[in-house]
Amino acid sequence: MNSIPILLASALCSLCTPSFANNSDYGEGLQNLTPSKILENTDGSRDHWQGIGRLAINRGSCTAALLDTRDEIELPETPAYVLTAGHCIELTNGNIVTDSPVSGTITFNYFTDTSKLKAYPLKTTIWRSMQGIDMAIVELDVSLQKLIADGIQPLKLASETPANGTDVLIVGAPKGFDQITLRMAACTLQPTQDLVEGPWVWRNTFMTRCKDIRGGSSGSPVLDRYSNEIVGVVGTGNFEADIVPCRGHAPCTRVGNDYVAVHENVYGNPTALLNGCFSQGRIAPNPPSSCQLYPAFTVDGGAAELDRYKRVKQLNNGSIVIPTWNYRFSISTPFYRHKTVSSAMKCEEAENYSDPISSTDAQINSEIGTKPGFYFLCILGLESAEQHASRGLLKNALSLPVEILDNTPTAQANLSIESDVFVTLAKAEEPYRTYSIKFGPVETTDCHQPEKYIENMTMDFFIPSEKLPGKLCVIAYDKSGQASEPRIDLLSPVTGTHKAASSNAQVAP
Repeated sequence: MNSIPILLASALCSLCTPSFANNSDYGEGLQNLTPSKILENTDGSRDHWQGIGRLAINRGSCTAALLDTRDEIELPETPAYVLTAGHCIELTNGNIVTDSPVSGTITFNYFTDTSKLKAYPLKTTIWRSMQGIDMAIVELDVSLQKLIADGIQPLKLASETPANGTDVLIVGAPKGFDQITLRMAACTLQPTQDLVEGPWVWRNTFMTRCKDIRGGSSGSPVLDRYSNEIVGVVGTGNFEADIVPCRGHAPCTRVGNDYVAVHENVYGNPTALLNGCFSQGRIAPNPPSSCQLYPAFTVDGGAAELDRYKRVKQLNNGSIVIPTWNYRFSISTPFYRHKTVSSAMKCEEAENYSDPISSTDAQINSEIGTKPGFYFLCILGLESAEQHASRGLLKNALSLPVEILDNTPTAQANLSIESDVFVTLAKAEEPYRTYSIKFGPVETTDCHQPEKYIENMTMDFFIPSEKLPGKLCVIAYDKSGQASEPRIDLLSPVTGTHKAASSNAQVAP
């Protein structure tokens, strides 16, 4: 996973010289929003980050941090837990994994000048979700006390989420550098709305503009700059420009009435929901309400994915057909409740959920809405019809996204066709569209027949003069895959002149 103009005031504030709350600047004077700093530890001055390491799992790599779960009761041997992003474990949506065996390793002491890497096997995924939050807790096949004896220092969780504008550090092992070892980046926490990336929806997120956060950084701890406590976990970000917003690797967030993908925004989830989850060095078997990991449930939509885009249809008599969810699924609990909202955060509010429904042959086919924009289907799993919607249950609600589009035909491609013949998109062409083309003899090429179209064509190509005259057919597709009528251009030889054969084709001179 990777995924605006950021508010000028926020950006300027991020560039300000920090006002130190104490003398412990774990950022070592690194200015916010400047390039990251590669970390060495020959002199032991950064031993406090020995517990941040490279997680190797499922043929990929992420970053994870060893948690300090010790309390006032000293115990001889307790489990060692690391915190990382949920997608580092697996990518399934709607599936909260608990107590599941896992294979892989974590390597600590991951500094560029280290003489001895310290690798340990993984044992169990204690808890993992991409259902409203991108986070996982993994138990290692070694005790916390053994790791501490090996010199690996765990990190404490902050008791609460700090205020917006707080100075933070991201310490992780991003790829794309000569040495894939720990680096430190400095920035501030910034507010954001819910996130949509492909089928996933994340609520309760924060945003930063820390530099050099790339693949491999997922799961990196976000640290309070002056306490070195974990306040969040890096989940995703926008590391590539010009990708369709809200698709994979292009997380989008609400700005005004639209969802946009902002290049170089980095997103994560606060860790305050873990407060109270550990007792005597272990995940509490009956956690208090302050721990919001439970109750957990799993929703499986099967092989057929929920349509990401829908339209309100108008019939010949003028009436409209409002799109419905048409979602069939199975759920791990005997009952469920659901509702439709326009803001994913409302999935965590108990109001307006349906009455409990039996999960036998589960299907939700309620109307979505008529106004263009994003809507979210919220689902809660219930062990009984009388189960109360606790804070933890609401926190684990599944949010499924759909976008209602304007019920208008897809416009034809806006092309620039120059002499001899060079074809490219005009500057006024709509963004994020895909194209199919066909070129052939004028008399025998039928633009309305699907045969011989080349799909997913890059609209920047040359037609040599010896192939003229000819007919060029172009079909444009919007982000939902809805096709335009073919645009038809008749191209002449010698000078590459052409004639638009479709009445509404716009061709540059």
